[in-house]
Amino acid sequence: MTRIVVLATGGTISSRQSSAGGSRAKDSAADLISALSTHGLDDFGAGVELESEDVAVQNSFNFSLADLSRIAHEVARILGREDVDGVVVTHGTDTMEETLALLGFTHDDPRPVVLTGAQRSPDHPDGDGPRNLHDAIHTAASPASRDQGVLLVFGGEIHSALGLRKNHTLAPQPFGHRSAGALGAVVGSGTSYFAQALTPEPLPLPNAAFEDQRVDMVLGYPGADAALMHAALEAGATGVVVLGAGAGNPGVPLTDAIAQATAQGVLVGLGTRTGAGPVAVIYGGGGAVDAVAAGAVPLSDLPATQARILMALLLSAHSPSQARDQLDARLNPQT
Repeated sequence: MTRIVVLATGGTISSRQSSAGGSRAKDSAADLISALSTHGLDDFGAGVELESEDVAVQNSFNFSLADLSRIAHEVARILGREDVDGVVVTHGTDTMEETLALLGFTHDDPRPVVLTGAQRSPDHPDGDGPRNLHDAIHTAASPASRDQGVLLVFGGEIHSALGLRKNHTLAPQPFGHRSAGALGAVVGSGTSYFAQALTPEPLPLPNAAFEDQRVDMVLGYPGADAALMHAALEAGATGVVVLGAGAGNPGVPLTDAIAQATAQGVLVGLGTRTGAGPVAVIYGGGGAVDAVAAGAVPLSDLPATQARILMALLLSAHSPSQARDQLDARLNPQT
């Protein structure tokens, strides 16, 4: 017998039009599972049993680090049961990449954790939630998914958690990696992998201090000064992700501010505002060369949204200097 627990958190997959205005999360995990039979998508075979649990009923744009932490701890609790073979987490697509990052950096179990969601709600005439949930359950139940870590199943594709971004607001398959393709695919009821996922050395689950970390993001652009960087520091940020132009070039005012921040013990990560490609330390004169010399850690090709979660995890467990060393070692091992 293969037992899969479906853990619902809300999101578009559970949202319906509300009299209060707009679409809002409503359906529970049991509702989502029940809808599978309505759509003829409950063909999991006699050997698969489903359980439903709810950890939240929210649209993910309202999630805090505390919400992400609660999801991670609930997943770990479920995997503490020997009778469970995999977990499916339904989640809003807006901030799914952050939850994927937290789970991806802390997952320490051969059994799969599979996230999925929807771009169109269940009361939409062409809702995609039931198909995505069907595919996610099949993926979680497949023996081939063991040791593949944390996965996203969406639009018939299987992706590894880390490096993933939501790249489109409305497309049926909005997710993609900055520097890689899909890990596998679901065709009908069959799960097929093209490659083995690379999973990092797991970090401990988030502690209470994780929820209190303030890691802000500052964008570089023509005419950008250091006002937003200084505002983040004044607000108590323990970490800041600076998104430079091109390959990670913030400009002179921000590189000066990075030096001030790191001198105060603030962890600074250097990302890029572009949609693909790694941070590359090429240019001086306010470019990435100066930012790194000022103490910023290049985020390689990890999306800034996911690097922010890693930074909060490290800062919640280590001193700023130790967090910096660990961030650099994880993202830039060749140096």
